Amino acid sequence: EAAAALGDADATAGIEHKLGRVHDRRGDPELAELHLLEALRLSGETARVQADRSLAAHRRGDGAAAAELAERALELGEAEDDPEAVAQACNILGMLTGSREHLERSVDLAEALADRSVLVAALNNLALQCGRSGENETAMSLTARALDLCSEQGDRHREAALHNNLADLLHR
Repeated sequence: EAAAALGDADATAGIEHKLGRVHDRRGDPELAELHLLEALRLSGETARVQADRSLAAHRRGDGAAAAELAERALELGEAEDDPEAVAQACNILGMLTGSREHLERSVDLAEALADRSVLVAALNNLALQCGRSGENETAMSLTARALDLCSEQGDRHREAALHNNLADLLHR
């Protein structure tokens, strides 16, 4: 927050975006939305900010807004030719709608990205969908791959969540 307050205008939009993501991940989607709106105000509309707004709306329990923002993020990501934004938007849409097609597209796009956290999220959501469809072996394989990637990144928070998902699959 100090960096946002003291930074130049160009950097502040990116800092506000990151603050929004941090607050969302820490469980405060209302505060996340405020920072994400500030990022939009400072730099204009982008697919990545709209995708993150979609996640925050989902965590606030506003499914309609989450779906609308995810659709907008997908449109913008495709227009901006931003595969990471498209992968994120497809992942969110798949999570919200249960569309396996969106989830598989997200995984396919994320495979080529340097940021492996996008692939981890896509694999996890596809695994969850497979688990709901009774495809437990596929779900366990996808979850194990996501776990390996998380271990490489050192993201212990997501790793714990994936272990929990794997436990649920093994229990079934």
